[in-house]
Amino acid sequence: MCKLVLLRYHATMKDAADQPHFWQVSGQNQTYTELCNALYERELLRLSKMTEAELPQLPRQLASLPFYIRKAAQRILKVQSPLLLDSQNASWFAPQAASCPLNRQRPDQIARFFEKAAKPGILVPVYQEQLGVERIVLDSVDEVDHQGQRLHCNQHGWFAFAGTPLSPENADKFLLQPVKVVMTACCCGHQWSNQKRTSPRVLSLRELLLTTGLNWKNFAKPLRQQPLAMS
Repeated sequence: MCKLVLLRYHATMKDAADQPHFWQVSGQNQTYTELCNALYERELLRLSKMTEAELPQLPRQLASLPFYIRKAAQRILKVQSPLLLDSQNASWFAPQAASCPLNRQRPDQIARFFEKAAKPGILVPVYQEQLGVERIVLDSVDEVDHQGQRLHCNQHGWFAFAGTPLSPENADKFLLQPVKVVMTACCCGHQWSNQKRTSPRVLSLRELLLTTGLNWKNFAKPLRQQPLAMS
């Protein structure tokens, strides 16, 4: 498995080297290479931990990996973000709040935002607490029920506009309003344990791609990007 991934990695880096227009226009070939290296190392580690039941998905994931890593690296370089980029670790960096910003939002405030802004494609923060560790993860909305005052997040399920989870599967989560301090925590992988800062988590490739769609001037209007469809 590792051999297959490494072969695809070298093929991707060769493809990148054969794209003179991108290299010449960006002038950031070293950063691009560092991002690709970090993303491949990250995905290789993830694939090495696949369970036996997940192994049938391996060929499909290997086939799509070069495409998504190239797109992630290109989009990260192009996006305008207030966050600092750590290209060697393919991560965003910003100072971390002393405590999780969950308590800065009220359900009525969250509900008012989503009554106006909820629509498929909007990027939203989801609070999660597991084993005493608090984090905020980034997700996208794929379905909205205005009559029922609820929305569905692609990975984290149904929530009321006021933020409360609507199924046992996401009972440990809470939908938040996207504001700068919250979205910064999402993008940087900030975590808190016992109401104190702890080491940040590493974002998945999917989450990194989502961060490149954020409109930091207006979170209700994500940036328009070409869909990530395999060619």
